Amino acid sequence: MGTYMEKAAHDWTNDSVRIIATPSLVAKSTYFYVQEVGHFRTLPTYFTERQHLNSFLVVYTLAGKGYLRYRNHEYELRPHHVFFIDCHNYQYYKTDKNDLWEMAWVHFNGSSSRGYYEQFLKNGSPVISADDNSPIPVIIDQLLEANRQNDVRTEPLSSKYLVDILTELLLATSPPQATGAFLPAHIQKIISDLDKRFQEKISLDQLASQHAISKYHLLRECKKYTGYTPNEYLIHRRITYAKELLTYSDLTIAAIAHQTGVDNVSHFFNLFKQRAEMTPLAYRKKWQRIT
Repeated sequence: MGTYMEKAAHDWTNDSVRIIATPSLVAKSTYFYVQEVGHFRTLPTYFTERQHLNSFLVVYTLAGKGYLRYRNHEYELRPHHVFFIDCHNYQYYKTDKNDLWEMAWVHFNGSSSRGYYEQFLKNGSPVISADDNSPIPVIIDQLLEANRQNDVRTEPLSSKYLVDILTELLLATSPPQATGAFLPAHIQKIISDLDKRFQEKISLDQLASQHAISKYHLLRECKKYTGYTPNEYLIHRRITYAKELLTYSDLTIAAIAHQTGVDNVSHFFNLFKQRAEMTPLAYRKKWQRIT
């Protein structure tokens, strides 16, 4: 784990706000929970240097300029820039002495915080530029208000607001939205083709040739816009169809495997169990009983 280290100059204005929270056992086992939340207007010597803290940190720059050093890179932080970091890693951030940094921030942990962080980091940078009308600073203000009250609603509300922030961060790292639809036209055609032909054997080379696109570009574009490679999308589509057949038909497992385009029953069994976290037969028993 490493030894906790922190050096800091707590140099901020008198109207700055910092609230420290002590999460309950229920919050720590169930929710996303706030550790600290605040809104700082910094003064010239403000900085924080830290490592090995069991916390995640989101900082939204409201005004002025700051600097972040993280994972061997340095970043300049201007208005609407947001960073999301794992405080186990070494971090150093400070204000610009001539253009004083104002930021809204929250330290948090719990639930699937690490999963969100790892998804965010696929963007390649801990820093993003949010839209001018990003709701993140408003949500952090709501977190501040909720934690000022400190009543029975505070922890579930805080968890909700943290999910809202994390969702906004992930959406902000998604590809730009195309006019009218999120998926570009060429990706829509490929996905439509896979939806129609998922029961067939389709190789990456065939798909690339049919849509006049290099297979490397196809892999990259599909992953970028759908979250799946073409092969992963085919498996996802086949497993979804298998769930439908298991619930609403009396076909054997072997027949369902064949219907979904997987000829090897043992392979189908493994694919299904990996993604549904239960065997096809267990899934059938569970869902036929429910319906």
